[in-house]
Amino acid sequence: MLGLVLVAGILFTGCSGQDGQGSPQSQMNAWVNGTGFGPALGTLENDVKRSTEILTSGGTINEAHTVCAVLLLDVQRANGNLPTPDELSTQLLSDAYASLGKAAHDCYSAVGNPTKMASYSSNKNQGLSLLSQAQAKISSVLGASFSTTTTIDNGSTAQ
Repeated sequence: MLGLVLVAGILFTGCSGQDGQGSPQSQMNAWVNGTGFGPALGTLENDVKRSTEILTSGGTINEAHTVCAVLLLDVQRANGNLPTPDELSTQLLSDAYASLGKAAHDCYSAVGNPTKMASYSSNKNQGLSLLSQAQAKISSVLGASFSTTTTIDNGSTAQ
């Protein structure tokens, strides 16, 4: 009976996933794959690029409202995938999503408003910097990089 309990315990600790079992690498791998993190990150990068293009190329208020709303929805969706199995990655992503959420709100009112445009740019840059740091941390935990290519094309391509 004791042998069966030991075997079951060994098998159980070899499992990976978000339930806290397995190595940090296997837990992070399960989280990245389970949440679609790579494509979600690519989508956010595309959303930011598209919203910046609309705001800086003289897009209409309706165009800005559309791309900014999409950015906000994608930020909220990504935030819903937290926490990660790694505390620092979770904090970096949480802070990035908060900054990008602020950018999305500023974006909505940035057409013709230099103050909102400056705030959008600042929050966007902060969010993208934090996303880059989170991506590096997650890659470090994984021991490999991951693709951020998306299958959604909203006017630009992230790699």
